[in-house]
Amino acid sequence: MSAKPKSRLLFVVTVLLYISFGLLTSVIGVIIDRFENDYNVSLSIAALLPFAFYVAYGLTSVPFGLAMDKFGAKRILLLGTLLMALGSFLCFISSNYLVVILVIFLVGVGVTAIQVAGNPFIRELDKPDNYTANLTIIIGIGSLGYAFSPLLVPIMQANGFSWKTVYLLFGFFNTVLLIVLAMASFPRVKLNEEEKINYSSIGLLLKHPVIITYSLGIFLYVGAEVGVSSYIIIYMNRIHGVINSQSFWAEGTFMNAIFPSKTALVVALFWLLQAMGRLIISVMMRYFSEKKIFIFHSLGTVLALLVAITGNANTALVAFALVGYFTCASFTSIFSAAINSFGEYHGTISGILGTAIVGGAFLGWLVGFTGQHAGMKWGMAVNVVAFLYVTVLALWGKGKLDIGRIREANSNAEADIRNY
Repeated sequence: MSAKPKSRLLFVVTVLLYISFGLLTSVIGVIIDRFENDYNVSLSIAALLPFAFYVAYGLTSVPFGLAMDKFGAKRILLLGTLLMALGSFLCFISSNYLVVILVIFLVGVGVTAIQVAGNPFIRELDKPDNYTANLTIIIGIGSLGYAFSPLLVPIMQANGFSWKTVYLLFGFFNTVLLIVLAMASFPRVKLNEEEKINYSSIGLLLKHPVIITYSLGIFLYVGAEVGVSSYIIIYMNRIHGVINSQSFWAEGTFMNAIFPSKTALVVALFWLLQAMGRLIISVMMRYFSEKKIFIFHSLGTVLALLVAITGNANTALVAFALVGYFTCASFTSIFSAAINSFGEYHGTISGILGTAIVGGAFLGWLVGFTGQHAGMKWGMAVNVVAFLYVTVLALWGKGKLDIGRIREANSNAEADIRNY
């Protein structure tokens, strides 16, 4: 990455912001059972944690997009970081479960602000030709936050601290980032016309079959991703009796000190394998079509989750981690297929698809509610149905993938004609 000298600090801070919202996102999958026990609430109530976090996407994605175009990236990034810091501190000191749920929503609003403003902001940190590479690097490094966060809670508890202590750490981390951002000099970020939301086209697009089916795909995919990752620990406890303080390694060993909870480690592996999978499929795309990769991985997601539900404890632990890997292609494939199907309105389509991330709120809650009243196997089955829809979309969806290959084939054909 050949960043401009004045942008090196901002590049590093942006990476840290992406790590920060990764930490705050994936930690929810480890605290639901702790929240349930500490506040003596039902699983249906505890399931409001992911609901509160992800409903923020649906409510604030479009407003933040409009605000960034009007006020600039710096103010939106500062606001997002402030909300993440403030929400983390409030979560640490809150003693009422309703307050914690509201604070998690506040954190979700902050995370949404960072994501909405962050992607176009990265374009201004370097030459336009390096944008895609820089975005890939930042998102890739930021994925470490998703993988590392689930490991922090059991380590804290193993050393005598409350699970809420991680939010105190997140609060300090984001406060430092907030101070650095406030003092930094920002380049002016101007959205391209294709990145802007065109309100006059929303009604028309919402009637288009591709937008309908692929927005539903995002809704169900994100919902199922949240529905699996957030309930692995509860599933293993209720179905197989594996408590969150059990480790793969004997007590007193070095590995036990690092990984005191086998179920939290699996949650971390879920996110780590997803991140690694994205790197793997980026290489696979040189040799296989995007559609074939999407089909293979969407089928793998369903099969791995079915194995997790039907297998014994050890099989389930491995299968849940593999679900993380197989999900690596779904979001980007659904998003790209929808965008590639239209020659214009890309900003508006992105806004619609981004709003569909709210599926993480509704399906995440539905899994917990179903698990509470019908058992966690039926709760996980909700995710199977959602992933099956994604598989149907991969097999028979009308969205356009493999645009690069089509253009290359057309270019070769044109060259053949000219040579002829």
